[in-house]
This record gives sequence, C-alpha cells and structure tokens, in this order.
Amino acid sequence: MTVEQKPVKAKTTLKEVVAEGADKLELASKEAQQKVKEAVTESTENVKTEAKEVQANVQEQIQSLKQDLFQRIEAIKKQLSFSPKDLAELKEFVKAELTAVIEDLSKMGKELKEDVSQISVKHKDHLTETLKRSKEHTLDVWKKVSVKSEDEPTLKS
Repeated sequence: MTVEQKPVKAKTTLKEVVAEGADKLELASKEAQQKVKEAVTESTENVKTEAKEVQANVQEQIQSLKQDLFQRIEAIKKQLSFSPKDLAELKEFVKAELTAVIEDLSKMGKELKEDVSQISVKHKDHLTETLKRSKEHTLDVWKKVSVKSEDEPTLKS
C-alpha cells in the first residue's frame, strides 16, 4: 500500500508545483499589467504636459506678433496724412504684413505638427519598450515555473 501512496503523493506534489507556478505566473501577469498601466499613465501625462507647453509657447508667439503688428500700424498712422494715396499705401502695407503673419502662423502650425508627431513617436517607443520589458519579465517567470515543474521528480508505479 505504501507503493500506491507514493504516486498519489507525487501527483499531489506535482499539482502543488503547477498550482504554485500558475499563481506565480498570474502574479507576474498582474505586475506586468500594472507596469503597463503606469507607463501609459505616465506617458499620457508627459504628452499632455508637453502639449500644454507647446500651446502656451504658440499663444505667446501669436500675442507677440499681434502686438508688433499693432505697433507698426500705429507708427504708420502717425506718419501718414491720410490722403487717398496714403490710405492705399497703408492698405497695401497692412495686406503685406497680414500675409507675412499668416505665413509665420502657417510655419508655426507645421512646426507644431512636427512636434506633436515627435511626441507621439516618443510615446509609442516608450510604450513599445515597456510592453517588451513586461513580456520578457513574464516569459522569464514562465521559464522559471516551467523549469521548477520539470525538475520535480515523477514517480512511476
């Protein structure tokens, strides 16, 4: 009867090892998920912060351009006697200045798109690296669990 009890005991031990391995794997999976969530949250916060900084910078530049344009118009108004010829010149000057401002804004828009694109690429690379590390960590735990279950001796009847 003791011979019959050993295989049952070995099976129970193997079941315990497998259960322990499954528990460890589940724990590692939960840890990996938590790390990924933390990385996503951190990356999202970083992207939001950088976007706010870029937006503030753009707003400052637009305000500066606006003030500069108004100052130039006021200086020109003081110099002109407002004859029809002077008004036509003022109109052309304002038109040229507004065209320059629009071109500057267009350039800033393109730069802003490039900055957002770079931020997105950085965010994607960061997430990819985090997921890769999580996968490697999970695989390492799985290998450890597999090795432990293979190292467990099995008794045959």
